Amino acid sequence: MGVPLSVLWTQYFPPPPSLTEKTLPRQQGKVFLVTGGNTGIGLELCKVLYSAGAKVYLAARSAPKAQEAIKRILSSSSALPAREGGELVYLPLDLADLDSVKQAAREFQAKEKLLHVLFNNAGASVLPVGSVSKQGHELTTATNCLGAFLLTQLLLPQLEAAASSAPEASVRVIWTSSILVEMAAPKDGLNISTIDKPCTATQRTPRYCETKAGNYFLASEFARRYTKRTGIVSLTQNPGNLKSDVWRNVDVFTYYAVAWTLWESVKGAYTELWAGLSEEVKLDDSGRYVMPFGRWHPGQRADIELALRSKDEGGSGRAAEFWDWCAEQTRNYV
Repeated sequence: MGVPLSVLWTQYFPPPPSLTEKTLPRQQGKVFLVTGGNTGIGLELCKVLYSAGAKVYLAARSAPKAQEAIKRILSSSSALPAREGGELVYLPLDLADLDSVKQAAREFQAKEKLLHVLFNNAGASVLPVGSVSKQGHELTTATNCLGAFLLTQLLLPQLEAAASSAPEASVRVIWTSSILVEMAAPKDGLNISTIDKPCTATQRTPRYCETKAGNYFLASEFARRYTKRTGIVSLTQNPGNLKSDVWRNVDVFTYYAVAWTLWESVKGAYTELWAGLSEEVKLDDSGRYVMPFGRWHPGQRADIELALRSKDEGGSGRAAEFWDWCAEQTRNYV
């Protein structure tokens, strides 16, 4: 059921990135939204996009932390982007609260008619035992899957409007997965009957693995349902094994056991940058999986690949099931 060791190895120790702040073309006139933009990978991604002259919405829960992140980006960048279109805008967003997601989408829509790339970057892992969201959903699932799903649905008009006039395959939705999907997710990626149940201490890491499989499923299903009609490309990506806030709730012994394999957060930003902006990505690539630091994954676990296919196509249909489940959980907010 697994993938070859070589596929795992190349994700732990990838070749150098091909798309960085040094090779990225100017992005004047483009609008990007990065969830979790106040820290880690998201912060580094916002920095690169701003420095390229883009208008970047930095979405985060905490206003003080977001404003501090904006100050850090401005202090580390030259004044040139500000004179040539670079702009940073804080967007209040708590992905675990569907009310907050809807309000964030409304605020964005009041300011912008177009959205060129939505980076569903933010995520949560190993949360306190029994944690649930404001709406009563298990907190990891609510943050990583339901919040990202709803935000994407609500911002479809802005993405479609951008795709109607932008170069082909340049308007994209990027979803964040993890190498743990192929290493530790259960058969078929996730169990829909239990994914929304509060976690015990031993279930927290497995639940994170399931939600990362869920992100892959949502990316694939978005591609299946929207790409041909709208021209919006949907990709999932494993940013890499990084020194990021995803480790903040992991016990210190586990962290230091793997710390030697971890890269700086900016490397993960390069993976997302390639997924969101590489000219190598074509319309037919929608639904594919990107691995560090900007390459196509050669093929997931057999059961995960089957989960992406419908039963009519010989698959298990789990991805479509999960999409429909997310749609049902969020239908009162669309």
